[in-house]
Amino acid sequence: MTSASFRVQVVVDLLKKHQVKNIVFSPGSRNAPLVIGFNGDDYFKTKVLVDERSAAFFALGMAQQMEEPVVICSTSGSAVLNYSPAIVEAFYQKIPLIVITADRPPEWVDHGEGQSMKQYKVYENFIAESYNLPMLDHPDALWQTGVMTNEAFHISKLLSKPVHLNFPFREPLYKTELKPSQTGKKITHFKTKKSVSKEELKNLQKNWRQHNKKMIVCGSLQKSSSLNKILIEINKDPSVCILTETTSNLYNESFISCVDRTLERINNHPKFFPEIVITIGNSIISKKLKSLLRKNKPKEHWHVEETNRAQDIFSSLSHFIPVKPEDFFKDFLDGYQYNKDSNFSKDWYLEFEKSEENHLQYLSTCKWSDLKAHNLIQNQLKDKNFNLQMGNSTSVRYIQLFKQQKDLKYNSNRGVSGIDGSSSTAVGAASVTDQLTVLITGDLSFIYDQHALWNKEVPKNLKIIVVNNQGGGIFNIISGPKTTPYSKEFFETRHEISLEKIAATFKINYQKATNEIQAAKYLNNIFVSKDAEIIELFTGNIENENVLNDYFRNIKKD
Repeated sequence: MTSASFRVQVVVDLLKKHQVKNIVFSPGSRNAPLVIGFNGDDYFKTKVLVDERSAAFFALGMAQQMEEPVVICSTSGSAVLNYSPAIVEAFYQKIPLIVITADRPPEWVDHGEGQSMKQYKVYENFIAESYNLPMLDHPDALWQTGVMTNEAFHISKLLSKPVHLNFPFREPLYKTELKPSQTGKKITHFKTKKSVSKEELKNLQKNWRQHNKKMIVCGSLQKSSSLNKILIEINKDPSVCILTETTSNLYNESFISCVDRTLERINNHPKFFPEIVITIGNSIISKKLKSLLRKNKPKEHWHVEETNRAQDIFSSLSHFIPVKPEDFFKDFLDGYQYNKDSNFSKDWYLEFEKSEENHLQYLSTCKWSDLKAHNLIQNQLKDKNFNLQMGNSTSVRYIQLFKQQKDLKYNSNRGVSGIDGSSSTAVGAASVTDQLTVLITGDLSFIYDQHALWNKEVPKNLKIIVVNNQGGGIFNIISGPKTTPYSKEFFETRHEISLEKIAATFKINYQKATNEIQAAKYLNNIFVSKDAEIIELFTGNIENENVLNDYFRNIKKD
């Protein structure tokens, strides 16, 4: 029996006891003991994805949907670094991953041994905790392996963050026993509930009542019916305006769900500037909102989130309340007094309503473009109980222009907002849910992550909608790049790559629309289909920038 066998058995046994079921491998040799160990127990659901970057995002999508840790496991060397984009996204998006990397023996690192490098703490800046498992066979080494595995699971689960177990192996690598002889002692970690003291709560409530213009900004959150219900109650206060981004997964007709187009109408008028802002959830997408509140700082900014560090997104943070938002607001509502002398909520909502009226009117005559394509997509998604995955950059920003749909679950990799893993995340999410999963993405993001489809079984409930403006359309939307002489070559990333050929390579059904009539027909077809589908909505020959600028001009009209 090898040293590898004993240590692997302890890790496998403890992850089973902690009910970690899903393991995503990428092929290699150094991680052979782990491959043999996990596959030797029918409890585990193992999957093999060749590209480590795609595999890690695939696991992120699984963990995102299940809200529980998923294991990713690689061989040693540069393979380990290919996990980095997904790990940093999981860290900032607060998604639990258990990263197990096989390693060379420590004495051979930096001595020319193949596939060896310094792996311990390689993710140090964006991991909740790192562990270097011991090499020796004596009982203390096995005990220490057990302690580290228990601790790694608890940190990943309770903090909802990625953790790293670096696992050095000496050869032989392929003599791991299938029948375990070693077990680990499960350690149970109790989660305690945080709350604000009664005295502090009274002071906060008193402070809140003294202001006539209050705003709650909702960033990225998992769906929560209890939080949604509480915020609906608070929104009855005339002095409170609630802004929700699509990724907040919060819905009410009285919430301001289209922040950017509503802000277009506000036009820096002081009556819309809040005195107190409460932020909840993770990252906020709207650059317009961030710009407004950084320039016109509220007197107070409270951030409510169960985390160790507050995001001072408007550079005006005054109160950090490290409590789950639903728990905080539930207590905050006790004895709540409405400020009936304020028109703040009404003022904001009237502008939102007017923006909706102008939005619908413009879209009724809008020519074929990125904007029109997204309008057709949103019409197809109405009243559907779908799992929506949004690509970064252009896609998520266009979707923000449309009213939140009650039954959709909105997801996007907005932790660090890279385009590199949107498709893999969507495929992973689709693999663990029966819900129809719809990815709306751009052509560049889709091409960049085409290995998402390098999968033995692409889930049949996956529908991929690619809005193809031939690359880098976001750089015509945001200010800056187009003012330089380098925009076309260095920012937009134009291409002539065939998405149809990519679909054919991976044997996925494909359709292409180049106008509104085709798009309406083919979009309907993919939702009827029982197979995985890719539809390309080609808008690359359209001046999308001009359409969007014209749209915002119309939004401002009275």
